[in-house]
Amino acid sequence: MRRLFPLLLLLCSCDDQQPAPPAPPPAAQAPAELVDTPEFSGHNAYTHCAAICAMGPRYSGSAAYETQLQYLEKHLHAAGWQTARDTFAAPNGVRMCNLRAFRSSTPAPLLISCHVDTKINIAPDFQSADDGASGAAVLLELARTLKEERVELIFLDGEEAFAPRMSDEDGLYGSRFDVARRGSTLPRWQINLDMVGGRNKTIAVPALDTSDAMYAQYTAAVKTLGFSEMKWTAWPGSYLDDHVPYLEAGVDSLNLIAVFSGSNWWHTPLDNMSRICPRSLHESGLITRQLIGQLLSADGANAQ
Repeated sequence: MRRLFPLLLLLCSCDDQQPAPPAPPPAAQAPAELVDTPEFSGHNAYTHCAAICAMGPRYSGSAAYETQLQYLEKHLHAAGWQTARDTFAAPNGVRMCNLRAFRSSTPAPLLISCHVDTKINIAPDFQSADDGASGAAVLLELARTLKEERVELIFLDGEEAFAPRMSDEDGLYGSRFDVARRGSTLPRWQINLDMVGGRNKTIAVPALDTSDAMYAQYTAAVKTLGFSEMKWTAWPGSYLDDHVPYLEAGVDSLNLIAVFSGSNWWHTPLDNMSRICPRSLHESGLITRQLIGQLLSADGANAQ
């Protein structure tokens, strides 16, 4: 029986201790300049998050979703990654597109994923800052700092359901498509990021979806980085998220997701840039980098 970290039902405050300011309109979210540093930068991730949110609602098949894809491709190519678009259609005919980033045609043993679609029909200026943009922002900044590691990145479409609530039949379209597309060439590991930039976040990996081996890697990363075991913990249950199709296909998966049950912001206009904390994005990037190093060195995969 694995030991769960202490679980907080109330979210911890961000380390910067600043109250969330009133949400400015999207036009006011002008991105700052990116900083040139060899280390992962929460400032850069925050800048990417703001730029993505300024595009407005990025639901599947929308013009803003295409604008987002072009933004992701621009920064991935600048960091030396190759990209590929995998297009497909949802059962209701909506056009969808996953974006993959890789450095080699040889399949990588580790896949880092997030979803980049926003929930449809929330508000005309819905930003979906944490539930979507925050994960993409962390992956973009990771792409800048990763060099020789055998990792693939994927920005998934169609995580959100068309109906008000996700179900086994509605949602996770992009991850299900990707698993089917890969066939027998699935990665050994997957790390999925979802809602990782909130000012008051507690990351709680779903215990029932996490193997003992992957959970040990997670707890080791938390300890190595000196993170709070109250903020980086486990949820005694499971989540329906983009790790599930990979998990069901035999991939050892870890879902880094914030506690959101009972919140007043999830799938509402309150999920905007006023929620996002650069320190939260920074920590999410650091632990993902730490996990990448641990997993790839565990069996010498990075040296192959």
